[in-house]
Amino acid sequence: MAATKQTEFQKNFRLIVEKIFNHWQDLRLAVEHGMGGRNGQQVAIEIMDYTYQYCISNENITQGELQEVVEELMDQEFNTLCDDDSIPEICRNLLRYKLLAQQNQYPQIEAELSKLPAGKEWLRPDVKITYTPIEGDSSSDEDMDDNDEEDDDEMGQDDEDAPSSSGRMTRSQTRKQQAQEFVEPEDGWTTVRRK
Repeated sequence: MAATKQTEFQKNFRLIVEKIFNHWQDLRLAVEHGMGGRNGQQVAIEIMDYTYQYCISNENITQGELQEVVEELMDQEFNTLCDDDSIPEICRNLLRYKLLAQQNQYPQIEAELSKLPAGKEWLRPDVKITYTPIEGDSSSDEDMDDNDEEDDDEMGQDDEDAPSSSGRMTRSQTRKQQAQEFVEPEDGWTTVRRK
């Protein structure tokens, strides 16, 4: 009987993860803007799958651990830093719903998830998302990865606010930019503000 309960939990928790990821605007924007390349939608599905597996395979994970995993996946796969507190919110909800699902509290979970705005499920192989490739982005992923550490170490005080030569900003640059007044983003960038 315990195996049946575990199977039911995994099936239901999978649906919860899918619902949350399908409503994650930052992930969808990263796919639509071509941050993951031509296979961005498939990469997003893989991130969702990995997050699901990570949650059910690890009994006592903390929000900080899960947040670190998701942030790293978004940075590695989409070259994207989410500055709108969506990742902490997603991780907090995933772990909360995991606990509620383990306690068989599905009516409460359904009631809360039904409050999410109606939207089309897009994290499925049979749904096609059109993306807009970033113009002028001729650098390869390998070039970006090779330059990241050097850029962080070699930047002086004056250069700290400027984006690195690879075209992406480090976390410290992003935090510094937040402290300044809002500046309209350059072409090819999408700004998602905090709630």
